[in-house]
Amino acid sequence: MTSLDDSAMGYRITVEPGFLRAELFNRETVEETRGFLQAVVRYSTRYSSILIQVRSSKPIFQVEQHGFIEYFEKLAQSPSHRIALVADTMDLQASHEYLELLTRQRGWNVRTFRSEAAALHWLTDQRRQPDPRQQPDRRQFQGPRPPEDRRQLKDRRQLQGRRRT
Repeated sequence: MTSLDDSAMGYRITVEPGFLRAELFNRETVEETRGFLQAVVRYSTRYSSILIQVRSSKPIFQVEQHGFIEYFEKLAQSPSHRIALVADTMDLQASHEYLELLTRQRGWNVRTFRSEAAALHWLTDQRRQPDPRQQPDRRQFQGPRPPEDRRQLKDRRQLQGRRRT
């Protein structure tokens, strides 16, 4: 097991069986987050599954303005890459959910979890089933019904209404 522990910066990166674990703790500034994400990118080149845990840190909602999206672009290199985010407070959870929304709009496989167990289950699931939230809505492929079907439906509803009265 390989490990990078930078207590001065407030993070630890560990290679686990099948994924990379990156922990950030006691982060106060944007620069500390940037240094952490740079280290995660540097050590993630051989891993398609990454668990990012953030503890005892201030939430950051301006991820685009601070350039954090670019780090996630490097981490989520292909659709097979998975990044799980876990936070220890509701505020951090909310900031992770916002980050998830932004990254998923770009088609990256980033998910937020309330527990490490749920995140690990998703990361290590060998079936790699597609996330239903990323599947296209079936309704967009059905197209409109032909006009005669609508008329028949209307006629049927009128008949049913007459039978009830």
